[in-house]
Amino acid sequence: MPRRLLFSATPAFGHVLPLIPLMRAARDAGHSVALLSGAAFRTAVADELPPGVDYLGAGAMPEVFSEVAARRTGADVFRPTPPVIGEIFGGARVDLGIEDGIERAVEWGPDLVVAEPFDAIGPMIAARLDIAWHQAGIGPALPAVITSEIDRAASARYDRLRLRPLAATSLLDPCPRSLQDPAWSPDTEVRAVRPAAHRRSVDVALDLPEVGGQVEPTVLVTLGTVFSDPDALSAAVAAVAGTGADVIATLGSSLRHPTASGIEGARAGADSARVRYLPFTPLAQLLDKADVVVGAGGVGTIVGALAHGLPMVLWPQGADQPVNAARAAASGAAITVDSAAEISAAVTEVLAYGRYRDRAREIAAEIADRPLPAEVIAEIAGS
Repeated sequence: MPRRLLFSATPAFGHVLPLIPLMRAARDAGHSVALLSGAAFRTAVADELPPGVDYLGAGAMPEVFSEVAARRTGADVFRPTPPVIGEIFGGARVDLGIEDGIERAVEWGPDLVVAEPFDAIGPMIAARLDIAWHQAGIGPALPAVITSEIDRAASARYDRLRLRPLAATSLLDPCPRSLQDPAWSPDTEVRAVRPAAHRRSVDVALDLPEVGGQVEPTVLVTLGTVFSDPDALSAAVAAVAGTGADVIATLGSSLRHPTASGIEGARAGADSARVRYLPFTPLAQLLDKADVVVGAGGVGTIVGALAHGLPMVLWPQGADQPVNAARAAASGAAITVDSAAEISAAVTEVLAYGRYRDRAREIAAEIADRPLPAEVIAEIAGS
């Protein structure tokens, strides 16, 4: 029987894109699907959503609720401690979005909620409507010290709304065991699901005639959609170009509308014949052309690269990236570096020694053995 599935997520690509295979599977199975996220995020994410997904806009964008959290805590939200992370996602974001979120959800009338780990609004909506909810992981499980702080901040909001928290019915886990913390001990039922790098329903046109599939290896440089500032990107690209590899470099969302000096700064010192810069592009299309990925440690990039069997060099920039990068390095498929100065040597090592690619391919095989999103949707939706 068709059901109405509400997905709820922080308004950022790294939080929404991992949910899209589940949304697509739900739509293909005949269910009604909606995404609840920031009101101003609608336009940015519209092309990435499967056809037929309703968008319920509610709440503020990350720059707004992060600024509120920064004022409340006096901390640097780009180098946050667990209590600051708790205030960002369980406090400020909830304060700025829960009332509109509940109103939009009540109007839409879901039967089931699916929320990503940083999202505290979806579980509150489930509590308000007294319906089941499932948590959809986006990578390695968050450390308990972080989840407890998000829960602690959110608890005051449950009290204010006179709601009783409901435990997640299950965790939809896309993370291969090779990437998961061996000490992880989940407190709810875990349903494994196969992750995939993001791809639109129709591929976008790419003008990359001189890179990918040539004599020299191709390295994808992507610092994600939050931390990709011109200086860091310029340094990473220059370091990779110095190895003689072809380079595809993505301009993160923070650079989508850069100043002229920002563009030139990102491109400074690079051989334009060997380097191609692209705006935000679905990751799967870029991975198809790459031999190695240089990234910041976002879970979407790490899991997507491993699903493609690609080794990585990771230069964490902030937030949860150091934890993710450490797990990728522990898996044997990546090298982590502390500065741009270390990138050239790391890329050279990854290209020279097949053990990194071999390990990445082993993890890709592990990922391919996980249940498809359609199977998981059938389980949780009862179809």
